[in-house]
Amino acid sequence: MIAAALTTPFDRSAEVDLGGVRAVVEHAIGGGIPAVFVAGTNGEFPALDDGERLDVISTALETAGPARVIAHVGAATTRQAVRLTAEAGRRGAERLAVITPYFVPAGPQRVVEHFERCAAAADGAAVYVYVFTALAGTVVPPSLLGKLATIDGIVGVKVSGAGTDVVRAYAEATPPGFEVWSGNDAELPDVMLAGGTGIVSGNAGALPGLFAQLLSGYNAQPTVQSAVKTVDGSIANIKHLLDLQGLPGGRCRMAIDPPDAERRAALAQLLT
Repeated sequence: MIAAALTTPFDRSAEVDLGGVRAVVEHAIGGGIPAVFVAGTNGEFPALDDGERLDVISTALETAGPARVIAHVGAATTRQAVRLTAEAGRRGAERLAVITPYFVPAGPQRVVEHFERCAAAADGAAVYVYVFTALAGTVVPPSLLGKLATIDGIVGVKVSGAGTDVVRAYAEATPPGFEVWSGNDAELPDVMLAGGTGIVSGNAGALPGLFAQLLSGYNAQPTVQSAVKTVDGSIANIKHLLDLQGLPGGRCRMAIDPPDAERRAALAQLLT
């Protein structure tokens, strides 16, 4: 399984472009990717105010349908995350991702409390724990994830910045049927062998046709790995790939440098 982690388009005034949101959702779904992950890290969620995030989520839901959308509603504080969770649910979201508290690392007691309250606010929507230790700072060892997996409404985890060894450890620490998604989009076969459910891929948002080949059984893995290496995890590089295809990529609202001439040439080669 693959979900495309989408970027958030901004217009020339750096305002959220909701028409652009529809276009990138349609690009991913139309390119053969089964689901989209919106308002997450690749969507520059720390640079969006709450109203903007919710409008992005609503637009994605209207475009793709609730079953195809994983809406990120996490925040640095439990208060804000609960508010976003509840409102996204009222707008029709059925699948919600909640990043751990970030900037100031949270301890295990507060992590459990955070997800208990968010799951309650979700009012029946499926909730995924979003772990990105390298950026968020909060550590979720397998034993702690095992506790989170017992909370009613928590159905899975999305882990970024970690190898398949973490996927395996998470899969072993959680009950059967608990979904383990990886942000390691160069290694879908390894993720699946480690007991994972699939990948959440920023690259798939710009190159959906290539990543969809992985689902068809075609041996696209070497090409996928090359593309992931070229993009190098940069939101600005993903947006440049969208620009090259006549889609709304544009400038990042966060302080991310655009690709230089050498990188732009390499990115262009991915589309030939």
